[in-house]
Amino acid sequence: MNKRTEREINKVFNEVFKKIYNELNKTNFTKGDIDRIIYKFQHSRKYAEFCKEFAKKLTQQGLSHERGLWRKYFEAAKLSHIVSLPKTFSEFEIKMFRKVARQNLHMVKSIPEEVAKVWKYDYVDTLIAERLKGSLPRGSFERQLREAGAKKAKLIARTESAKLETYIVESNATDLGSVLYKWSSTRDVRTRKSHKDMNDVYVFWRDKLEEKPLLDEMYGNAGEFPNCRCNCIPIFNLTGENDKSSYKVYNYKTHKIVTMSKKQLEERIKEAQEG
Repeated sequence: MNKRTEREINKVFNEVFKKIYNELNKTNFTKGDIDRIIYKFQHSRKYAEFCKEFAKKLTQQGLSHERGLWRKYFEAAKLSHIVSLPKTFSEFEIKMFRKVARQNLHMVKSIPEEVAKVWKYDYVDTLIAERLKGSLPRGSFERQLREAGAKKAKLIARTESAKLETYIVESNATDLGSVLYKWSSTRDVRTRKSHKDMNDVYVFWRDKLEEKPLLDEMYGNAGEFPNCRCNCIPIFNLTGENDKSSYKVYNYKTHKIVTMSKKQLEERIKEAQEG
């Protein structure tokens, strides 16, 4: 995971939270005020301009990660003639930059919506009511709200930076002919059991959300879940995959992990490449 990107997203969330808090502090903190101020902020020209520039910045940071490795993958894909590719790696990078920038722009624009969720927690309603009655000092009210915002910011930053990394891997890999990846789990005491169970499982890239792995009642690839530290290792062929006699593969139709022989998996890969 790119920690720099995580810090950048965290900083933006906290800045947005602060600006909206300052505006709300001029009102009586009614829910109508919250919705109105957040909507106005989210759709302001100034924030729109910021989103475009910040999305470009995140994209440059994300695509610079392991650039040399992706160049090798690109050259190998060109030699294999499996997919139609731009003539040069530079052209491939430009295409990828545009795709990732669009994804980042959507994410940054949604930050005010995530901020809005903090203001609508049940206990925040209680804090607002206590403040209006005068039973909660202004300093305590502000501190507790900022603490709630900071927790949300940390979760959003960690989740979105991991999702960005997964999006870059999937976009690059599928454009270069990959049809599946190997799930890599962190596997420590903080790792959820459902994610530990996915370690070394081969997963086919799927476009539809409901065809991605279903873990703990949520759909997603490695790195797309809240606080997920798992990674996608793109697979272009089974050469070098320890030449196993059997492989653990995720079946998106049943949402179960199944076992396949190398021949069976190679047939599945061929079918995915052809269709």
